[in-house]
Amino acid sequence: MNKPDNPEVLAVVPLPSPAERRRREILLVRLMLLAIDTVLAGEPLGLETARELFREVRHCYPELVDECVEV
Repeated sequence: MNKPDNPEVLAVVPLPSPAERRRREILLVRLMLLAIDTVLAGEPLGLETARELFREVRHCYPELVDECVEV
């Protein structure tokens, strides 16, 4: 029985504190700057760098993890 008004909660994702979130965002932005610099220099981004970007986004915003699973 699937009730859209009362979804079943299977797990709770602990959210980082505002200070920790800010620290993670800064690390993510630094990685993004490196990726942008690589692309603008005409170099291929590469699969490993793309994976690292994805990991950092998930680390910075853990509440997005369940949205990625749904897609």
